[in-house]
Amino acid sequence: MIFQVYLKRRGGWREVARGVANRGLPFVLETGAMDTSRSPVAVAVELEDMRPEALVVPPISLEELDWYVLLADAMDVRRLVIPPPPLEELGEFYDKAVGYGIEVNWIFGVPPMTRIADVEAVAREVKTTAARIVYDPVKARGTKEIYKNIVALSGYIREIYLSNRRGERGPRLPPFDPVGRINFVEILQALILIQWEGKLTVRQAPQFFGELDLQLRIGSEVLETTRNTGVSKKVQRRVAAVLDELMS
Repeated sequence: MIFQVYLKRRGGWREVARGVANRGLPFVLETGAMDTSRSPVAVAVELEDMRPEALVVPPISLEELDWYVLLADAMDVRRLVIPPPPLEELGEFYDKAVGYGIEVNWIFGVPPMTRIADVEAVAREVKTTAARIVYDPVKARGTKEIYKNIVALSGYIREIYLSNRRGERGPRLPPFDPVGRINFVEILQALILIQWEGKLTVRQAPQFFGELDLQLRIGSEVLETTRNTGVSKKVQRRVAAVLDELMS
């Protein structure tokens, strides 16, 4: 598992990005709405000092995808994270991006990919690699749903966002904030237990950037400790219960 950081292209994001890069960490960049009437190559030149691991783009049409694919290609970015289009267009989105050597990951939980069955349908009807997703646990309705999704979709999840919330709304807290409703210590243990390998992206509100080093240190210590001492009985029982449910 690889830790990285989620950044939004707003305010003083460049300074934050340099701080992340100085730590030797990869980052993903949320582009926001961009002026697609401009040359994507010209925009890439303006961003040439930035090398995100992936671009997170807003909802776009098949025609607009061309522009974002060309932008990614010009920036030497090989992965796009996109809210899923209508299912009848998804295959075309995938084929167009792959033609440029760009991997596409869909944001799970956004219609029309809100259920486990939706992801499995894309894998079955389009292609397995066309069903790769990014999972955001903070949007789940509870701990049981998180466990069920990461177990059932482990083969499709490419990236998991690490952020927390006190309740249903409010700013994204650091993942290991003690007031957060998600226990990410247990979630990371579960990921080790199911042998998931992917990207763990710390996504927290800008006001918490000063806690980034602490959050990464906690995350690394959880992974190391779990690998050395094993997964807790509680997490083992939760994962086993999900497996029993999925196979019943």
